Amino acid sequence: MFFKKPVEFEDVKELKKKTKLKLTDVITGNANLRRMLSDHMGFVLLLAALGFLYILNHYAVESKVKRKVELQEKVSSLKDEATAARAQLIRITSQSSVMREVERRGLNLKESQTPPVRIAGGS
Repeated sequence: MFFKKPVEFEDVKELKKKTKLKLTDVITGNANLRRMLSDHMGFVLLLAALGFLYILNHYAVESKVKRKVELQEKVSSLKDEATAARAQLIRITSQSSVMREVERRGLNLKESQTPPVRIAGGS
């Protein structure tokens, strides 16, 4: 029951002939590929599933990398715009620039000589 029946010498030779697969057999078409595939179907399916997951992962990573590059370019251009806007705002709001604009528009405004006073009360 626990021991296998002894195998005869002739049976071993036949077993080797059945299981050995030579390159010439594959080229000539004598290989029994159905038998080989059915013996290793689980492994073949595992390899196919892993290949599918590898390709799926590759496309997902590639799309995320493209999105990252697009966002980095957009951030870079927005930083440039913000720097230009900040420089323009500083230039426009300088005291000399404000005085020139007041004179150009003829608003007849003059610069105050006394500092502003804080009104006490409220909060």
